[in-house]
Amino acid sequence: MRLTIIRSDEAVYVDSVAYRSLDMSSVPTNVHALQWYGVSGSVEFADGTPNQDITELPDWANVCVTEWEAADYAQKHPSQHLPTAEENKETAASLLSHTDWTALPDVADPLKSNPYLANASAFNTYRNAVRLIAINPTAGDLDWPTKPNADWQTSE
Repeated sequence: MRLTIIRSDEAVYVDSVAYRSLDMSSVPTNVHALQWYGVSGSVEFADGTPNQDITELPDWANVCVTEWEAADYAQKHPSQHLPTAEENKETAASLLSHTDWTALPDVADPLKSNPYLANASAFNTYRNAVRLIAINPTAGDLDWPTKPNADWQTSE
């Protein structure tokens, strides 16, 4: 394994693959870089200390390799995007707007509308559940209520 750690850049390179903005808190503050060539390497210092030849990776370098492995895994296995609270609020607003028509007073009245919406109360229950999400949105996957199908009937 070819390894380069550059503390000031917060970068770790393993076999030419680099990840930046990694946690470098394990690296001593006087270290500028580490170069590792599989069986040996050197540590370069930022404070004037002479370079140090090494035949084993220091513990802090192994911590950096673990950070690199986590970044590499995340890059190769992107996690599923979980909706933010704001995205769930927007979804709820959209679902409500698509069923606004069910709240019109004449839609469910057989004397004013023919055909009329016979299951307006099911839509009312659905809209109330969605409205609760719109008012108090949370992040993550939600169990959204199931929108009822319109049940149109004719008055006799």
